[in-house]
Amino acid sequence: MLKKLKSQNPDKDYPSNVGQKWNDEEETLLIEELDKNIDIDTIAKNHNRTTGGINTRRKDIAYKMHLQNISIQDIIKYTKLNEDQITEIIKKKQTITTNNTLTDTKTQFLIEREFTELKTDIKELKNLVKEMVVIMKELYELKTNKN
Repeated sequence: MLKKLKSQNPDKDYPSNVGQKWNDEEETLLIEELDKNIDIDTIAKNHNRTTGGINTRRKDIAYKMHLQNISIQDIIKYTKLNEDQITEIIKKKQTITTNNTLTDTKTQFLIEREFTELKTDIKELKNLVKEMVVIMKELYELKTNKN
């Protein structure tokens, strides 16, 4: 990701961890830094990430906490996001999940339909081959009888 960003904008300096996966230790450190009320710019520098990357991770953490039935007050405490931001994150993530589920269901339906059509085509081909075998036998018998 970093190489791609640099190729698109070579004059800009990017933190070294841009686009890198977060590990559990780094995420725990982020929560500790937020708990100490360290500002986002400093946290971003500490993690070699952009402020956008830090904010996105805060949102991901908030949603994971929501899924673990952690209270909204605790989510606010740990992520330093406000209730409106958290509610919006939850709505967006649930909409994405719902849309993906609908897409998966539609895809599954289309696959099943195509599979059914293939089975029908195979049956028709088998019948056609049987008919051809009968015709070939008749031709062979006809030729044998002529001789």
